Amino acid sequence: MAALLFFVLLAVFGGAAAGDDVSALLEFKKGISDLGKDQVLGSWSPPETTYSGRGGDGCLAAWRGVVCDGGAVVSVALDGLGLAGELKLVTLANMRSLQNLSLAGNAFSGRLPPGIGSLSSLRHLDLSGNRFYGPIPGRLADLSGLVHLNLSYNNFTSGFPTDGIRQLQNLRRIDLRSNSFWGNAGDLLAELRNAEHIDLSDNQFTGSVDLELDSLSSIGNMVKYMNLSHNRLSGGFFRNEMVGAFKNLETLDLSNTGIGGMLPRIDSWFSLAVFKVAGNGLFGMMPETLLHNSMRLVEVDLSQNGFSVTCWSSWTPGLGLSISLPHKLT
Repeated sequence: MAALLFFVLLAVFGGAAAGDDVSALLEFKKGISDLGKDQVLGSWSPPETTYSGRGGDGCLAAWRGVVCDGGAVVSVALDGLGLAGELKLVTLANMRSLQNLSLAGNAFSGRLPPGIGSLSSLRHLDLSGNRFYGPIPGRLADLSGLVHLNLSYNNFTSGFPTDGIRQLQNLRRIDLRSNSFWGNAGDLLAELRNAEHIDLSDNQFTGSVDLELDSLSSIGNMVKYMNLSHNRLSGGFFRNEMVGAFKNLETLDLSNTGIGGMLPRIDSWFSLAVFKVAGNGLFGMMPETLLHNSMRLVEVDLSQNGFSVTCWSSWTPGLGLSISLPHKLT
């Protein structure tokens, strides 16, 4: 009897949750203007029979871009379908099983609502290559399971919230490039504890990368890709003691950020493949450590700085290494 009651409750509440997901997606659909061949609107229709999660993802199998598991929607992926419309993302706020929301490469617009923080299961959020605008809500920090965040190539215009970002312990990739975000880049870096890929390029971030060592104790062990190029930074490059904190750095791009001063020794970055600091106020002797065989460099750009050098003027880069030097060497 108890077993029968369990299955009855599972069917009732599971079906209710599934029905909520259908209702949420149908409401979400109202904001879509299909510019293609009715790829989405034609398939997203109310179920004719009672919603059932039996059969794995068969619940909404006919709905393009939708995947279910156990009767609940776990993924909505509509990448590159030529879609547009003013989306009300708040309509998805109660989809508690949603793990993947990917709308990249369309022409969607709309705001990122505070209700996004209610998507407690979300691991992958990709809104890149659209026309989303407005501020980023602080409740983004409520997405404790988030692993991948891509808001690049949109029209977001706000300070990027740093309060609570440290709670995103699972965040491995954050891509904010080509928006109009502002704020202190150093403060944000200090909060990204476990990120491996960080791209803040082409924004209006200010501040300095010359941080205290204890601010980078966690991220230094994790980050492999860091691009802060084309921002409005100030101050100097990483200090000598900070260089050693980055254990696995493979790509560093600080081009056209406004930093100045002298470069420290970076020969301890054994994994570094791309090093770009063009268009800044760096000066002093060109770092000959970049020539050491112990480094794995394949691309170096030191152009449009104030470096001076004698021995590099006759040096020819080795096979596979592309290097851009200042136009005038002294």
